[in-house]
Amino acid sequence: MRKFFGKFVSVTLAAVVIAMFALSSDDKWCSRVDKAFDESALGSFLNESKAGYGRYATGLPGQAASVLADSGENGENGGNGGTEQDIGQTADTASTHRATDRDYEETDKISDGISVEGVYACGRLTGIYEQTEGVLVVNTTEVTDEDGKKVNPADKKVQCGDYILSVNGRTVADKEELSEAVNDIMKEYDERHEDESNEDKSTVNIKFLRGGEKMSADITPVRMDDGRYYMGIWVKDDLAGIGTITYYTKDGRFGALGHGIGDGTQSGNLLYANSGDLYSMKLTKIKKGKSGAPGEIGGVVYFGKKSHIGTLDCNSNLGIYGQLDSDELSEYAAEDTYYPVAGKDEIHTGHAQMISEISGKLEKYNLEITNIDKKATDTNKGMELKVTDDRLIELSGGIVQGTSGSPIIQDGKIIGAVTHVFVDDPTGGYGICIDEML
Repeated sequence: MRKFFGKFVSVTLAAVVIAMFALSSDDKWCSRVDKAFDESALGSFLNESKAGYGRYATGLPGQAASVLADSGENGENGGNGGTEQDIGQTADTASTHRATDRDYEETDKISDGISVEGVYACGRLTGIYEQTEGVLVVNTTEVTDEDGKKVNPADKKVQCGDYILSVNGRTVADKEELSEAVNDIMKEYDERHEDESNEDKSTVNIKFLRGGEKMSADITPVRMDDGRYYMGIWVKDDLAGIGTITYYTKDGRFGALGHGIGDGTQSGNLLYANSGDLYSMKLTKIKKGKSGAPGEIGGVVYFGKKSHIGTLDCNSNLGIYGQLDSDELSEYAAEDTYYPVAGKDEIHTGHAQMISEISGKLEKYNLEITNIDKKATDTNKGMELKVTDDRLIELSGGIVQGTSGSPIIQDGKIIGAVTHVFVDDPTGGYGICIDEML
């Protein structure tokens, strides 16, 4: 893991910068996540555009993200007649681009040969980190050249959701490498033509992915008054937040969240990542949910080898998947209960329980399954649920951001995971059926 060996970095991702801008960051022993998904990961770009967006309970942007600019509101009518917020990123499904599943190397969610007749129910909170495949384009913007002229070099060349892979054949894996590549290329061009009064500007050829298809574009970088070259692109290369591990198998394969991690941009696509990891976290605060404002959790995540929990190898619409480290597997399995897996036909309305670490320790909280949609087109909403446990309502107001993936137990079997909350009623929400996650 390129970014975490030998140092620790802040979860407060100053991750969106105008491309080619060398961003410095303070290394920290630990990182405080005050809102589960730190909004600074989208930087001033979204703040300036006043774009409104919701969040899944992971606190990480979800795959069905829809950004309703200027309205400050997201959502659709839930089954209870209230506005529904994916505890992550709320989808206005009529206008949302639904990304296809992204698996890293056709990795199965469960290892080949592993029976899914039973799994360990987990419910633990975890810090989640994913690094993009290439450099993610958030948007393009105007820049001012050294003569005071405003130009937008990348306009109509790249767009939100593209992943830049190389510059003039030089592979770039993060925003620093992207900045270095462009400036190296342009400086070499300047040196070769320093005695020429050329009006023609040098271009760089970037190769990028758009919807899984490889494309290319020629862009003419602009030299600004600091002497560096800029392409006028907002970019980021990683994303971090908090979520809940749903289950794991006897060999340590785990599933979490019950929905995918989106790229955090207005494209609404799944994050196209080349690596990801889970880390231990310490819960520090809970903001209670109330009508019109889903709650959230905050915590401290320590990004170090000793706190590493597992490795991610799949980000799909139905959840994130990977392998627990051996130490964590042994520790978890000694404490957690191994449950049979319920088929969709076995799930029924009535009493159930969710397992969560939201109080600081693993506990079961009472729910009611109020409706089941066995043919749901949105598989993340296969069941509707209602929190009935006074302890959880007193603690958090109900379902909050950070608890996406909390396993649901009914009749001694694991039946699914919590995925959504109703904005108008934080005690209500949706869950995904476990056979969808498996």
